[in-house]
Amino acid sequence: MEQGANHRVGVADSCHHPLGTLAVVEGLTERGKFLRLSVWWLPFNALWTALLTQGLQVQAEHWASPAKGSALSLLMGLCALSSLFSQFLSGPLSDRCRHPLGRRRPFVLMGVLLALPAFWLFAFAPSFSFVVLSLVALQWWLNWSVAPMRAWLPDVVPPQKHGIASAHVGFWSLGGQIVGMLSIGLLLSPSFWGTSSRLQAEVLGLRWLMAGSAIGFLLATLFALPLPDRPAPSEVAHPFLADWRSVRQHPDFLWLLASRFVINLGFYTAVAFLRWFLADTLQVADPAHGTMVLGLLVTVASVPSLWLAGRWADRFSKRTLCLLSAVLCGIGAIGIAFASHFAQTFLPALLVGIGTGAFGVANWALAVSLMPPSEGGKFFALWQLAFTLPQVFGPSLAGVIGDAVNRFYGAGFGWRIILIGCVALMMLGTLLLLRVRERPLTNDASP
Repeated sequence: MEQGANHRVGVADSCHHPLGTLAVVEGLTERGKFLRLSVWWLPFNALWTALLTQGLQVQAEHWASPAKGSALSLLMGLCALSSLFSQFLSGPLSDRCRHPLGRRRPFVLMGVLLALPAFWLFAFAPSFSFVVLSLVALQWWLNWSVAPMRAWLPDVVPPQKHGIASAHVGFWSLGGQIVGMLSIGLLLSPSFWGTSSRLQAEVLGLRWLMAGSAIGFLLATLFALPLPDRPAPSEVAHPFLADWRSVRQHPDFLWLLASRFVINLGFYTAVAFLRWFLADTLQVADPAHGTMVLGLLVTVASVPSLWLAGRWADRFSKRTLCLLSAVLCGIGAIGIAFASHFAQTFLPALLVGIGTGAFGVANWALAVSLMPPSEGGKFFALWQLAFTLPQVFGPSLAGVIGDAVNRFYGAGFGWRIILIGCVALMMLGTLLLLRVRERPLTNDASP
């Protein structure tokens, strides 16, 4: 992070700003900056919540049933490679970018614009191969924007405000999850379209989902562009490979990264198979509606804990908040995994929501405190990988296992086994948090 120049820009400086009138926005209030940094995550989380909970599963059902678990595994495994290389490039490149528009702004804008054709291709894919191709492109270009977008926050927000800033990001992220779950739950329902054909409803629903998501990304990106941004100073323009070698100098961040990866491996694998757990294991008549209801319970319960954790993370131990919230989430996940009918999942879902809301904020604030401020793009590229890769690698393996167990023990049993394994992974990731040494709290008011 550049020193005070990133946060205190005079009126005279605005006259020479490459975006002209955009420089005026550098006088944004604190809340204004938080809002522009946060709204982008609404369409991002809406899209991936919709796709990961039901959208990809529907495509797998359309093109590869009855081997839908294996098809989902292939689909998400290939997408993992795309997101991996995209973030590893864009994160450190944005740290050293000396473009006149700044170091974050060009990457966010480019990623969203070049992702637009992939939205259309996914919506109108004529075969499973085109579904895969469109998702690979979406993963590449949207993740091209993600690490720079995350790194933009510590560029313009001082350290003592990272907790509350994270709460704002978390709030809009949860809003995106709610929008995603409601959208996909309604759009996939035949009753919403007034038809008796489930296939017709699902085709129409996916097309409208992708069109709305594309518009949402465009509007949110335009809203974020006026944020303060500056080209990288010349001293950060060191060799590209040296960027990644320096990560080894931050072992506590790496332990936190490992913990986040394992916890997310369990959580997002469970999310990917929740629809089939409800449909095949608990025999829920309308799995689209059931998945939406359960997801909304989790998300709504996350909101109050998110704001409380945002304030506590700036005052108390971030690691302790992570540990307590992860344990609470694990208890709720156990209740869902061993439920024998749908109603038994409601209370555990609320516990999962309370835990995930607090964990997401505290975990993010802890990560920011452990990374060097001038290298946010690189470290957030790693951080985002611990969010993205579990969503693809976990289901890639679990889908094959679930199909195999279902063949031997009956439809639905494999999905319960997967959920139980997911709880074990979440608890293992929680134990890894004990290896993280937290930096002491500081009252320093300088950015």
